[in-house]
Amino acid sequence: MSEPVGNIITSRANRYVKLARSLYRRAQREKTGLYLLEGEHLIVDALAARAEVEVVFYDTNFLRVPEHARLVSQLREAGYLCLEVQPAVMQSMAATVTPPGALAIARQKKVSLSQLLENQEVFLLVADGVQDPGNLGTMLRTAVAAGCTGAVLTRGTVDPYNEKVVRATMGALFHLPVVTGIQAQELACQMKEKVRVIVAHVGATRPYYDCDYCGRVAVVLGNENRGPSPEILKQAEAQVKIPLWGPVESLNVAVAAAILLYEAARRRYAGEV
Repeated sequence: MSEPVGNIITSRANRYVKLARSLYRRAQREKTGLYLLEGEHLIVDALAARAEVEVVFYDTNFLRVPEHARLVSQLREAGYLCLEVQPAVMQSMAATVTPPGALAIARQKKVSLSQLLENQEVFLLVADGVQDPGNLGTMLRTAVAAGCTGAVLTRGTVDPYNEKVVRATMGALFHLPVVTGIQAQELACQMKEKVRVIVAHVGATRPYYDCDYCGRVAVVLGNENRGPSPEILKQAEAQVKIPLWGPVESLNVAVAAAILLYEAARRRYAGEV
């Protein structure tokens, strides 16, 4: 990609602007393998994690902050394509009501389930049909914090490259291999005899703390309303529940994921902290 340096983009019809705006559609993200990063912090985190950043946009106001101007200068010197746009154009590309003044197009990092399963100490988060972007983003961030080696998202789960998910991960997405779009039945078959599957299920009788999370393990959290898929439940070595002592029916799926992943981390990494 190349564009004359020094020209301020004033039109939404610019090809780079049109590409950025198109990436709010999942179909376009899947077709191109690209996604959006909104805000200086996400862009800096992506670059630090050596994510593939294709284009960086910034508006005229962004350069008024000295640190921002230095960042753009450094990016140009490093060979990144940096495009200045009018604030109105940035507004048209941003998902937030008050755009932070910088936005980038990055390339998705593709990985297969077989690659994830090559790890000798597999510790996976499986999001099975989770649909809320905030929930998934929080779950992925927690997975990184808890030391997971990867995440698997079954078909029907919200796209991890959805702009709301990306923001909710707060940069954790750059550090976690993620497999997407796999059918629950296919996932169950591939994990069979390779990974111990532990599923959070409201109908289970076994408390989550009465379970062994060591070795090659996958912790599964299901859809916010329907719970986990029958195919994965059938494959589970253990179905566990989080006891509820107060008058509530269930916990938010991201909260439940944090409880289970950190219990697993406590068992796996005991004595390391």
